[in-house]
Amino acid sequence: MRGASAGALALVLSSSLALAQDALPTIDIAGEAPARAKSGEKSASSQNGAGLGVRFTGYTVDMDTATVSGKDRTSILKTPFNIQVVPRQAMDDQQAISVKDAIVGNVSSVRPASGNFGSNYQQFLIRGIDNTNVYRNNLRQYLNTSLETENLQSIEVLKGPAAMLFGRLEPGGVVNLVVKRPLETPYVSVQEQFGSWNTTRTTVDATGPLTEDKTWLYRVNLEFSRNDHIQKYRTDQNAFVGPTITYHPIEQFRFNLDLEYQNHIFGPDRPIPAVGTRPASLARSFTPSNPGLELANPSREERRSFGYDWTYDISDDWHVTNRFYYTNALLTLRQTGISALNETTGVATRNVYDNGDRVLTTLSTNLDVNGKFSIGPFDNAVLLGADYYDFHQRGSNFSGASPFAPQINIYYPIEPLQYYVKLPDNNFFKTVFVWKGVYGQDVISFFDDKVHVLLGGRYDWAENGTGNSAISDEEARGVYNPATSRGFRTAYDEAFSPRVGLLIQPLPWLSFYGNFSRSFGATNALPVPGQPLFAPQIGTQFEGGVKAAVLDGALTATLAYYDITKSNITVSVPGTPYAVPIGTVRSEGFEFDLAGRLDEHWSVIANYSHDEARITKDSTATGGSGTTGNRMTNVPRNAGNLWLKYDADGEFEGLSLGGGFNYVGHRQGDAQNSFQLPAHTLVNAMVMYRFQPSALPWVKNLTAQVNVRNLLDTTYFPNSAGRLFTYPGDGRTILGSLRVEF
Repeated sequence: MRGASAGALALVLSSSLALAQDALPTIDIAGEAPARAKSGEKSASSQNGAGLGVRFTGYTVDMDTATVSGKDRTSILKTPFNIQVVPRQAMDDQQAISVKDAIVGNVSSVRPASGNFGSNYQQFLIRGIDNTNVYRNNLRQYLNTSLETENLQSIEVLKGPAAMLFGRLEPGGVVNLVVKRPLETPYVSVQEQFGSWNTTRTTVDATGPLTEDKTWLYRVNLEFSRNDHIQKYRTDQNAFVGPTITYHPIEQFRFNLDLEYQNHIFGPDRPIPAVGTRPASLARSFTPSNPGLELANPSREERRSFGYDWTYDISDDWHVTNRFYYTNALLTLRQTGISALNETTGVATRNVYDNGDRVLTTLSTNLDVNGKFSIGPFDNAVLLGADYYDFHQRGSNFSGASPFAPQINIYYPIEPLQYYVKLPDNNFFKTVFVWKGVYGQDVISFFDDKVHVLLGGRYDWAENGTGNSAISDEEARGVYNPATSRGFRTAYDEAFSPRVGLLIQPLPWLSFYGNFSRSFGATNALPVPGQPLFAPQIGTQFEGGVKAAVLDGALTATLAYYDITKSNITVSVPGTPYAVPIGTVRSEGFEFDLAGRLDEHWSVIANYSHDEARITKDSTATGGSGTTGNRMTNVPRNAGNLWLKYDADGEFEGLSLGGGFNYVGHRQGDAQNSFQLPAHTLVNAMVMYRFQPSALPWVKNLTAQVNVRNLLDTTYFPNSAGRLFTYPGDGRTILGSLRVEF
């Protein structure tokens, strides 16, 4: 990997450094970086932020910028929904490598979730509801194992059911990743990160014009990383390249082409069991793994993606946008886990999951038309659109007891290196989703632009097919046989999803809002063989709140109350790809978010959430376990986060100090509420010094930075997927970096 890093540096620097030296004007670092902007100066999380490479965006989100990357071209302050944005500078200041690190703690009511295979995938709880998919540039992506921030400009979280805008979604909300775009000003950044668990990470960000008239622009992001883990026999390696081309021949038209390649080799997240009412008291290095399986045959995800988007401005008031994204991925997932535990003796029975060949393809596209017109005293901002999503998955695996995973004692886990031979596959599967939808929305404004009424609706047609067999791939893809519960079967659903809202803006910096929305969703899990296909999941939400942008927009705040009901939900069967239906859940609570600049020195990100999330219907008649009234898994009643940063001036100009904490209340570890994850508080800190070295006039910025996560080395458990699947958090982690910008 080190050789690969050196090769990447040579490739990028040879093509970009000379151009950057000739084309970049002399820049006053202190004046350009809004990290030292005076109180009241605005910066956005969009591509229009100030500073080299549009990195110095500040923590302030301009409430007048369009929401969710311009999907409906309505400003955040005038949108009757709660929208939070994590800007580029917050990711840099906190050295947030993964999307999970970037949004958990920086956005209220967002927690890491555990699905069928725990934390191997990055998925989230938003307002207490599982969210198994993310969007990239407003298009749905498949659930992958490594979501990193290297080529992201910002991350947006739209709270509540967003089905009208995005299709079949969970009612908690949606995470949208906004990719960096090429810039007209040449820029190159090279960063080397190093730290705990033998972490090394090299990243390169290069951008500029390809032609003299700047109608063609490029941007390339590269990443090569490797790290060990506190758990034994666990190593991650990641290689990523993401080139982007922009064509902008006339003012009215812009075309972006995105390519991505990622090769992620990793050791799966290893859970520990619960004993009594708490996770077992085990060493952090404990793992139930067979190293002969997971060291010699590591898990891997290889992903290739291609996408584009273009926008044409028909006039000042009318615009048309088309987006497209295609992904092909090969996933190999191998792990050893505990399938049964004698809590008295500590003797654990283990199973092997060996997914040797899993192919996934997704295709997403949409077409949006935005327009503005007036009828008498009413100003209208309309959105009309259609979208299409196609997901195919096929594969096979062995899952079950194996002579290469004998019993162990969790308290005396002597695990000699063992060889491993894969047993014949005993599960073959195929999944197909084809979803189509049309939608329309009108935001009607009147009373001197102080009252805004949102009326929207969407109609979906959904085709969901699943196939499985214990014998062969051909049988899994063949005609379904009710007698054997094998073969492929398809369900067809359609539904209307409304979205209405009211926002009153008595002052330019203050808004009060309320909304009602409904989502039409579908589980990504497979039913247990022999059980019927899952019914569509329906989510409804009532929400009300207030938004403010004070200090001339430098500091933004949102306070919201929500009440969400989701029906026809499922819970995973731990250690299997299957799920069972349980009924209905309700998540009710309130949340507060604050972000931006307090004055010329202090910046802040703070939030708090209170959530009463319970199972309101769990029928044993449909395969549930009778957990009505229990609290939902992994959802804390109370959680709060604070991050403060101080930018010095005078003789200490260039020095920044940051720190804060993440508090998470106790959570239930399973739907039966048989054990709990203890509350925890994590303390984090940062010191950074940025300067322009006089001996290197061609270097515009040299930044040295050290972050410490979990400063007090607290033992904690972020999430759980059941009594045998509780995931420990990392201990104290130190991450240093050097960044050079040209």
